[in-house]
Amino acid sequence: MEHVHLWNFGNAKKEYFHKWNNVRSLPLAFDSINYKPIKDSKYEFDICFVGGWADNGYNEKKKIMIDHFAEIKKLGLQCGIFINKNISIQDEANVLFNSKIAINIHDAYSRTLGCNSNERAFKTLGLTGFVISDKVDFVASIFPEIPMAETPQEMATLITKFIDQDLEKVKSKNRLNIINNHSYINRVQELSNLT
Repeated sequence: MEHVHLWNFGNAKKEYFHKWNNVRSLPLAFDSINYKPIKDSKYEFDICFVGGWADNGYNEKKKIMIDHFAEIKKLGLQCGIFINKNISIQDEANVLFNSKIAINIHDAYSRTLGCNSNERAFKTLGLTGFVISDKVDFVASIFPEIPMAETPQEMATLITKFIDQDLEKVKSKNRLNIINNHSYINRVQELSNLT
């Protein structure tokens, strides 16, 4: 089966895929087709997060998220935290686009293995333009400019560092990077180019 290429959405590490000879890794991406954000002050937050508990059977992420949000709450900032709220795509787009900083939190396995990321890494950069993430090696490798925190306290410290900075140039650059390099159209093109 020489013509078959195995691929995964992440970074295939030899210690996990040692029996595979030719593996092509592709990260997730962001599809902006249905996201048409509107500039609207009622959606402006200092910090935003849109996502879910995503219980993988071990219920690890809920505690991780609660620990992070508890530290962020201490900052006294205007936060738009939407967990399992099933908000509309339009509201999600507006919250992410109008907020100053988005945060990203991964499952425990992503943080430990470091070989993949969630879609939020791409969506928050594509819409908010500035994200502070928990530390995941794979995310750091494709977005080295993203501030990353190993603990909830470090995330709160990074938020404090960036909250009063003018981030508009960085946001524009990051949004453009996602559109040009990290859309699902890009991923399909990469797959179709495998020979």
